[in-house]
Amino acid sequence: MADLVRFTEKKIGDNNQLQVFINEARPLANVVFPETLPFSDKYCKLGIEVVTVDPNNDKHIYKNESGGYCLHLSKLNEIAKAAKIRTVDSRLLERKVDQNGQVTFISHQVTVEYRTVTGEMIKESYTGKYDYFNDVATKKEGQVKSRRKHAEALAESNALTRAFNKVLPQLPQSFDLKEFSKPFLIPYVIDDKDALIADLPKEDQIAIKKQLALSRLNLTDKIYPQKKDEPEIVDAVVITDEDKRTIPAPEQQEEDFRSKNKIVANEFKESSQKERTEKIMNLVTLTGYKDPNNIAISSARIEKQTVENQIAFLERLLNLQSEMQTTEAPL
Repeated sequence: MADLVRFTEKKIGDNNQLQVFINEARPLANVVFPETLPFSDKYCKLGIEVVTVDPNNDKHIYKNESGGYCLHLSKLNEIAKAAKIRTVDSRLLERKVDQNGQVTFISHQVTVEYRTVTGEMIKESYTGKYDYFNDVATKKEGQVKSRRKHAEALAESNALTRAFNKVLPQLPQSFDLKEFSKPFLIPYVIDDKDALIADLPKEDQIAIKKQLALSRLNLTDKIYPQKKDEPEIVDAVVITDEDKRTIPAPEQQEEDFRSKNKIVANEFKESSQKERTEKIMNLVTLTGYKDPNNIAISSARIEKQTVENQIAFLERLLNLQSEMQTTEAPL
């Protein structure tokens, strides 16, 4: 298990590193990685997640008609989540019934979204079907009745299974039972934050790392308390023409803090949901943000949103906080 933990700490940024990893990992795990990839964005790397399957748990696997074993949809969903594959849409395309109103055919479509090592976001749609008449011709009577009761779920499940197997083509659709004795190593695309920060000016690197550390530790308010009750008394300052030339224009200041806030917000993509929620709720309190529709902002409401929407809202709150600080800051 220690070796697997070591693998999860790796960041793979080129095909040489990928080959070394695959050769090291194959004796220990089912490696769901392609042999080569078009690494073209130096900030995009492959991370590694571990997913285990219990061969004695019938909620993880089932025996197929050919005598092999397949993963249940719940386990495929877990693998897809590890690979950062998101289902962004799921809809019924077609539903047919007989003269008694019982379902005979269903077509269901799902749309998934995922990121590649080129930095591109891919969105693709896949369809799954349920066909009663095909079941009658190929399955036992008990199976036919059982499947008909769950026709809608079967069609959606087929669509999702097709989607996950297409996006992760190295994931077999059928297994020998002994293969489940080894865990699965699943690839996902991650931003190399160290490389991103390393390309920034030195002063920006220091500021971002400091802000990130304080945010993660939730120490910002404790170290820099906001005094709202007593106005701060500031000595008068005479600004000369020379000083004016060294003070950034307001639009430049705004551009600077917006760039920094975007990076900080994106750092929280890889944080836990709890950390994101706490950060957002803390900023809502600090900024006094009110929903335009007067709907209360709660932890439950935040966690119902997609990660992308949470990150966008977090960035908006960080910008609002920076604007408040800029407005209140004495010259």
